[in-house]
Amino acid sequence: MQKIETAEVKRAICFGCWLQAGVLVTVENGRVVKLSGEPGHPVNQGWICERSKAFIEHLYHEDRLNYPLKRTGQRGEGRWEKISWEKALDEVSEKLGRIKTESGAEAVASVGGTGRGFSEMFKVRFMNLFESPNHANAGQWCSVVSRQIHAAVYGAGASRAVKPPCECAVIWGGNPAESLACIFPQHIKAKRKGVKYIVIDPKYSETAARLADHWLRLRPGTDAALALGWLNVIIEEELYDKNFVEQWCHGFDELKDRVKQHPPGKVAEITGVLKEQIVQTARLYAASRPASIIWGVKSDMQGINVTSITQAKCILRAITGNLDVIGGDMLSGPCEKANYGALMEYMDRLPAGQRKKQLGAGEHKLWGFPGYEMVDEVAKPYWYDKGLSAGFLPGCHEPAIWTAILDGNPYQVRGLICGACNPLIAYPNTKRIYEALKSSNLELLVVAEQWMTPTAMLADYVFPITNWLEHPQLYTQTSQGSGNVASIGQRVVEPLYERRTDYELYRELGLRLGQEKYWRRSLEEEWDYCLEPLLGELNLTNSEEFAVKQRFWAPPAIEKRYEQINPYTGKPKGFATPTGKVELYSTILEKLGYDPLPGYEEPPETPVSQPEIAKKYPFILITGARFRPMHHSEHRQIRSLRKLYPYPTVEINPDTARQSGIGEGDWTVIETLRGKIKQKAKLTSRILPRMVECQHGWWLPEEIGEDPVLFGTFEYNVNVLTPDSEKFCDPATGAVTFGPLLCKIYPLKKFT
Repeated sequence: MQKIETAEVKRAICFGCWLQAGVLVTVENGRVVKLSGEPGHPVNQGWICERSKAFIEHLYHEDRLNYPLKRTGQRGEGRWEKISWEKALDEVSEKLGRIKTESGAEAVASVGGTGRGFSEMFKVRFMNLFESPNHANAGQWCSVVSRQIHAAVYGAGASRAVKPPCECAVIWGGNPAESLACIFPQHIKAKRKGVKYIVIDPKYSETAARLADHWLRLRPGTDAALALGWLNVIIEEELYDKNFVEQWCHGFDELKDRVKQHPPGKVAEITGVLKEQIVQTARLYAASRPASIIWGVKSDMQGINVTSITQAKCILRAITGNLDVIGGDMLSGPCEKANYGALMEYMDRLPAGQRKKQLGAGEHKLWGFPGYEMVDEVAKPYWYDKGLSAGFLPGCHEPAIWTAILDGNPYQVRGLICGACNPLIAYPNTKRIYEALKSSNLELLVVAEQWMTPTAMLADYVFPITNWLEHPQLYTQTSQGSGNVASIGQRVVEPLYERRTDYELYRELGLRLGQEKYWRRSLEEEWDYCLEPLLGELNLTNSEEFAVKQRFWAPPAIEKRYEQINPYTGKPKGFATPTGKVELYSTILEKLGYDPLPGYEEPPETPVSQPEIAKKYPFILITGARFRPMHHSEHRQIRSLRKLYPYPTVEINPDTARQSGIGEGDWTVIETLRGKIKQKAKLTSRILPRMVECQHGWWLPEEIGEDPVLFGTFEYNVNVLTPDSEKFCDPATGAVTFGPLLCKIYPLKKFT
């Protein structure tokens, strides 16, 4: 039995998903042996899920990337040579510099996902200093897009928690039992204390089953219509907060005229929700003060209606008096005691001329620089002269990158940096992305990764990066400037093999390309700078000491910030919008050329909009829902997690299965206009007979990695079936569609 010479417990922050739970890590003889939830941590309160516990396996897994690799054969052949970090960095920086000299910095783009920590912030810093405006990310259809719409409407984000004295909580388009596991117990406690829950979801999810007093089973993709129906009831019956509307809302009369077009009866026909349910739940929400509307990712994934869905929810919060009150939806500004966002990313170093070249910004202005600059103009003086978040914003339009690679329109993109994401699996229209990544027009593909993913298989250079046990992890609410909190976790062990933080990757590239003055010597020094205002106030010397002694900082909650007196003007602060009020009628959207009020448009591929196509593809496909223990396309290598979920799953109603000759656990083919994939059937009455729900993010690392198999990318990945063309995208933000779409499903044996 090995003698334990040294044993210690360190305080880390998990990044198995984006919640960042507090974790106590036991280290014996330099090896991590135990992970447990940190008691009292405000995010997870001592509980961690199976995903977090599996990170010991993640850390020491034999398939982790441990050395930089350079492609020697054709893209996808799987022929690699080990290369030193220094040589790889030299070669990549030389190629990037040559592309910039020959074609301009805009000829290099980047893509990102959840970031697995902080990578997006430093990747964006590198891109800004390189002078390319073309960084895209999955925030365009996940969370960040909602925050940008919030910023346009009332100058800040809205919280996503249920806290006393909340009386009614609306969970809209989400399933926190699966997607927000660490905080779901808080909902259970709130339910026991008498909070009424309204769950809006086409599927009878675990959340609906455990929480719902009212479950609204709407037709997929009709959320905006339902929100307008609620607004109609609340305004027509004068259930709104008249004082707040009169003093603090802009455009109420215009809104009132708009919602007259959406009476409950009409909305019932569109959504499939009974008129009586629409009226009853609208009244319940309006009468419950305070009440909260909890964001769900499906609000961001419905293409053409995304801005309207989120804008309507913002309006519901405001006119009912539930905005910026404890127990309702508190405004979520940035951390006042931290350096964050544009300061960390040197947004000011990106020239105005380069900003105008941003891909897709002319079509989807709220997501790109035009909208960002309008929001920032009023947000910066309001929020500590620092503004709101950056990092994921302002982003270029993700599908526009593939167009620029393939067609050279509006100019040729020749280089691509993929930072801790797997676009071949996680982004829509897999086949087009594959074509772009294989194209000879793309001269350089650099991937920073922990695993050899399908995307990494097509790279020219692959850099091995650390996970959250190997680097100090700053709570990304601070690093993105989207929450008035600060938290940091310790580096638990030194990086294994030749893994490095992605901070080191972007810093070293930057140093080679003339960015010396903008990079500190280490990630620890970056965190010291980020937390500098807070460290001084708390009498701490550095971020490491903060991680050990302080751990988590948040100021007392301030209600109704808009009523506070600005000492410089002697007037109430109001809201960080052009009018200083909640903009029910958005002047920012209007100036950008979009509808300033929420509306509803039938999605482009439903039985209503495409009845002829529906004859061949009779089912409504929905996808993109989060499910444990996976996170997006991550964790498929982890054996303990794959035992819980060995295969991709499609959920169908038993009646549908019976009519189609499909049994429980059978392999099925799911087909849309764009292609076909296979997943295993799970029969459940929680889903309507006309619906099919496919899990997203699937690939199988145990399968052949070489092209054309690419770990089963084209066999199991639902994004083979999803579109990314303009007709499916939200006009203001460019958010893409992951459903509803039309499909058919049949047994695999019938296909073969």
